[in-house]
Amino acid sequence: MTRMRRISADHRKAAKLGIIFLFLGAQASLGAQAGTPALPGNDNCLKCHAQSTGRAAEVVKIHLASAHGKARVNCGDCHGGDPDQADKMKAHAANFVGKPDRNATLAMCGSCHDPQLAQFKTGKHFPEKQGIPRLDCAECHGAHAVGNPPETFSFGQVCVSCHGLEYLPALPQQFQELLNLADDLRDDLKLLVAKGRQPSDEITKQRRQIRRLTAELVHPTDRAGGLERIPQILAQGESLKLQIRKAAGER
Repeated sequence: MTRMRRISADHRKAAKLGIIFLFLGAQASLGAQAGTPALPGNDNCLKCHAQSTGRAAEVVKIHLASAHGKARVNCGDCHGGDPDQADKMKAHAANFVGKPDRNATLAMCGSCHDPQLAQFKTGKHFPEKQGIPRLDCAECHGAHAVGNPPETFSFGQVCVSCHGLEYLPALPQQFQELLNLADDLRDDLKLLVAKGRQPSDEITKQRRQIRRLTAELVHPTDRAGGLERIPQILAQGESLKLQIRKAAGER
């Protein structure tokens, strides 16, 4: 069932800051509940941070439960530094970036995701004029929780925290439905797994296709192309939802 998500203008700033909490705070407890993967034996970055207290240890849990962590993308692949060094000063000496700014974040993510970055730079979320607010990859995908956001995360909610409030026009209804579809598919797949059943190869293939088609519209903020192509994506998504719910034993 399609869900509408709106946030009041008074909560816009809190919503934007809340994205950081969603990805960095709530995900820590979520990862603990699901079980944290074992630390790679040769990464001193993870070893050191896992033994510390506070945020650093929580970030390790978040990262290991993410798509990047499961793919064995280590700290040095994004932040630089030398994970072979046990001494903090030496580990942080080689091209280390602890908290990248927006441009550094785009370059960091684009080093692996160049086609997506190229699409993103053609859109309205990446204005050429300096001084105009622009987004980066982490604003929507998270910093360390990529591919494994917390239960409370919603693409539809993130987007309406700016669109339709103050200075930005509301999203076209079809775009909102596309974002809601992404949330619905994620929720349905989680329900399937919670019932002890894994999605079939065909279900996984179709979901990846829908995500790719969605990204090709959202990254370049292609409004004209979206209005033309979204109806077919939504139809494909509704069909996939029925397949998932049937596999879960739901009508």
